[in-house]
Amino acid sequence: MAAFLYDQLNSFGKLTAAGDFPNTIDLGEASIERMTVDLKMPKGAVTGGPLTATVKGSDSEGGAYSTIVQSGQITAAQLGEGYGLPVPKTGYRFIKAEVAGTFTGTVEALINSYIGK
Repeated sequence: MAAFLYDQLNSFGKLTAAGDFPNTIDLGEASIERMTVDLKMPKGAVTGGPLTATVKGSDSEGGAYSTIVQSGQITAAQLGEGYGLPVPKTGYRFIKAEVAGTFTGTVEALINSYIGK
């Protein structure tokens, strides 16, 4: 199994309650096609749930964001194992992530730059 390195520039930030993660990522001319947006728990376990993750995109940072992809229900056990939401090809320059559901703990979302199938 390959080891993965996470870059702070790929982080959408951390949340302790449902909502939009605080960071918007400017892809410029890059693409995150075939990559995943991973949810991880930087501090302890997450209880509650299930959660739903959404990746949204916009052509301008302050513009309206549209859903690119949304997960099904994500359980605390799946988070503990590491959950990655595959992102399809998109032309959006600005990307945000959101988590919905009720949970206790801290969840971080970030782009895993490993190119999947």
